[in-house]
Amino acid sequence: MIGETISHYRILSSLGTGGMGVVYAAEDLVLERKVAIKFLSGNTEASVEAARRLKREARNLSALNHPNICTIYELGEHQGQPYLVQELLVGSTLQDIIEKHQKLPPAAILDLAIQIADGLRAAHAVGLIHRDIKPANLFLTQDQRAKILDFGLAGQVPQLLALTGNATTMAADTIQFATPGTIVGTLDYMSPEQLRGEAVTASSDVFSLGLVLYQLLVGRHPFRKATILETASAILMLPLESGSFVRDPSTLGLERVIARMLAKDASARYADGGELLAELKAVHARTSSGIFDGPPVEQRPPSPSIAVLPFTNLSADPENEYFCEGLAEELVSALSLVDGLQVAAWNSAFRFQGKDVNMREVGQQLGVGAVLEGSLRKSGIHLRVNARLLDVRNGLTLWSERYDAEMKDVFALQEQMAGAITGQLVTKMGLRGKPEPAPRAHTHNLEAYNLYLKGRYFWNRRRPADLQRAIESFEQAIALDDRYAAALAGLADCHVILGIQGIGRPNDVYPLARAAAVKALAIEPEMPEALTTLACIEAIFDWNWPAAEQRFQRAIALNPQYVTAHHWYASNLLMPLGRFAETKEQIELARANDPLSLSVQVVVGLIAYFERDPETALREYRKALEMDSNFLLAHYFLGQAHELAGDLPQAIQSFQRALELSPGSAEIEASLARAQALAGNRGEAEEMLRRLAHRTASQYVSPVLIAQVLLALDSQEAAIQELQRAWTLKSTDLVWLRLRPVFDRIRDDRRVEEILVATGLS
Repeated sequence: MIGETISHYRILSSLGTGGMGVVYAAEDLVLERKVAIKFLSGNTEASVEAARRLKREARNLSALNHPNICTIYELGEHQGQPYLVQELLVGSTLQDIIEKHQKLPPAAILDLAIQIADGLRAAHAVGLIHRDIKPANLFLTQDQRAKILDFGLAGQVPQLLALTGNATTMAADTIQFATPGTIVGTLDYMSPEQLRGEAVTASSDVFSLGLVLYQLLVGRHPFRKATILETASAILMLPLESGSFVRDPSTLGLERVIARMLAKDASARYADGGELLAELKAVHARTSSGIFDGPPVEQRPPSPSIAVLPFTNLSADPENEYFCEGLAEELVSALSLVDGLQVAAWNSAFRFQGKDVNMREVGQQLGVGAVLEGSLRKSGIHLRVNARLLDVRNGLTLWSERYDAEMKDVFALQEQMAGAITGQLVTKMGLRGKPEPAPRAHTHNLEAYNLYLKGRYFWNRRRPADLQRAIESFEQAIALDDRYAAALAGLADCHVILGIQGIGRPNDVYPLARAAAVKALAIEPEMPEALTTLACIEAIFDWNWPAAEQRFQRAIALNPQYVTAHHWYASNLLMPLGRFAETKEQIELARANDPLSLSVQVVVGLIAYFERDPETALREYRKALEMDSNFLLAHYFLGQAHELAGDLPQAIQSFQRALELSPGSAEIEASLARAQALAGNRGEAEEMLRRLAHRTASQYVSPVLIAQVLLALDSQEAAIQELQRAWTLKSTDLVWLRLRPVFDRIRDDRRVEEILVATGLS
């Protein structure tokens, strides 16, 4: 039907198909708006019932006009088949979110719950009960608006029919749904009274929503079992598991509200959406003012979780620092592949290196229940490792061990330690089953392994000089073992970062990165690190966004705890495409595993900056500086936020501080020149621009940077020519052309539009 016109709707594309028909995106030619149209097909008994349900949905919603309920525009018929026209929603169902991410942050869940409860309040106020609240029928739009979908199973409370004004038209369709003994809905999300076939009330919708909120907060359905009958029995009979919730301020009091929503006895729940909404708003008011429900209690993560701290170097040679870090990081990689175990990312754990820390505070900051600490002494080929596993809640030692080994046994040592740790977590902290860390392909060449650890050591520092030393180390490791997949992936990462930082010419560094990543995947096809790196190249260099997204998602599926995959998916694909809601989801997932990551923190501010919210951006960048006052990116982005807010003196000050931390950075010099021009210091800006232009003869300077300064100097034509040159050079920072405020004034120029189309950004 694509391309056809039905009534005054032109069919644009298919949104999805099912057993009962198809949903299309269409254009309303009269009102000039995009809509969604549900068409039913077939003449089976099931399709006849589906048609009745479609008509019920239209009539049920005709009396409702609420921002959190999907709006119905029209019910029509085409060639004997009914269709329903409704608003076109762009975003994801909660089912999609649950399948991808398992959990949401409590603050996001509270906001969702308030919106959905408000929609239910409106429906319940006219006596309408949804009867099928479940993740697939709850939608989150790209602008974070929650929508309740599919009122096709809805019925009205009999005693309220006369009050709604719809008694005549609704009665015939609601009799069967109000009849005791009839089970209607989706079993996993039914209330106990629905399962028993009893008449339902508005509190049945409250129970079903409670199941959804529990799943979002805890990461699993509270009653789902192996079979349908077992699940139904659990909903009817089993109480919530003891210790289901984390009871501390971070959950915002949601656990108490959800527990009441899931009461087996309907009279013990919130009576309807209105009563639930009032309670949720009260929770929001208390948490917004810093007042929580009850006294704070000891933090207890919802699932077994661990952080591995850098090992203390007891060797005489300080050069062995890289080996201590490397051994700990390798343990993090092994443990992160254990099913059911949450592992704090290495970047966050690394921030405690060399500090005299309180383990309880470490656990609280990293959100983990156990911490592994230790020391390492390396002398020639001999190793001695002392390791201790601590329960951070009570300070007790769960396990400690000393290992004496030779370097040739280092891989067996790592596997032995990881196995011992997971064994203790099974017996002491409730990790289910008897998981074994998945073995990673390693080299058998010990010298290559040493060089690999050195490469990761320098890579973790990210500075240009360190990246060059990392490249040298990885290349030496590969020369000794050309099938060392981890070293190839590390080499690819280094070249990608050189491109992202604008240090290397895109046409030089990205092909090198691609070659290394492809070779790593040829050796280890399901390697999340190499998949992530290749996805990044496909996004910011190839501009092949669909292929990149598929690869990012595959990497995340293979290792949901790989922070770089979430981080780069958000910052190098979702954000450039303007998909901010999904960007926030991925960044929250990255932050859940890497809570102290400075680079993840600045992305939170960058989202706000691109959304033209400088105050929020400033607040988020300052949070990063509270963690590290010398963090270069925070000062740099802080300057951009000050510029957006119109505070040019502060912008200049922030850029100058960033330049002190990274002398000679073309990107920072260009931003400083731009701020000087906007502040009226034209002569100084022009001199800085001349110096930048002169540097292009001997090193790579992105034309996008030159264009930004030219626009501040009102040289629009020259700026557009620089952007065209950037497209020819495949400059990485061209991916921000759609978003950066500096380009707002020229984005409608035909030549700029052509660049946006060519890069897939339009």
